[in-house]
Amino acid sequence: MGIARDLVELEAALRGRPDIDLFAPADRSGLFAAPEATSMLARIAAIGQSDPATVMRLCLQALRVQYDEMSAWLLEAELVATLPPDTPGIARPTDRVLQEMLTPPIKEIIVLGYEFTDRDMMRILAEATAGGADVIMICDRGRGSATRILDEWPAGAPRPRLFHDRQRSEAAPYAAMHAKCVLVDGKNLLVTSANFTFHGLHGNIEIGVRLCGAPAAEARKIFSHLVENGIVEELQ
Repeated sequence: MGIARDLVELEAALRGRPDIDLFAPADRSGLFAAPEATSMLARIAAIGQSDPATVMRLCLQALRVQYDEMSAWLLEAELVATLPPDTPGIARPTDRVLQEMLTPPIKEIIVLGYEFTDRDMMRILAEATAGGADVIMICDRGRGSATRILDEWPAGAPRPRLFHDRQRSEAAPYAAMHAKCVLVDGKNLLVTSANFTFHGLHGNIEIGVRLCGAPAAEARKIFSHLVENGIVEELQ
């Protein structure tokens, strides 16, 4: 796969050249004025790559090399929404995406929520703890959600670790833990305007996005920072 790799590197080298347009007609592209391009052309000709099927295979190999190298940086994103029932299928419903994300097997679930009263979601999280998942919930102190979750947690299910934001003298007036997001296994992230309430998941108009990849890993670092630096404190 040596030539395929070199083709990928050649494209990267030519990418910033304003005098070269790979999509222009060959005689006006400027491509063959570049020494590295003519050198590659000579290499391909020297190994007798005149068969269209062979040339196509070589191009596909180069694209696969490029894809494999870029895959760690690719972002998988999906629009998620809570909308009225008669809305056309523009985005997948928030509650359905949550149910999919929280389907076992799962090792860790981190939930940040300003308001948390939806019983179906609480049941799903309790089932996750019963199945061995670590569930961490970060709530807003002023709403009292953490205490309410403990009071209403399904009997017999292991309890989650519960945090709420610490009172901070330096914070702006009425500052709150206002984030609404769910992170599963450090790689599957939902960020949404919806509170985890019946209306947030079923009745309101809410918009969010589900992200997989690097942003989810970055979110895990943010949550760790909140805990490790005492910005949120655990209920004992």
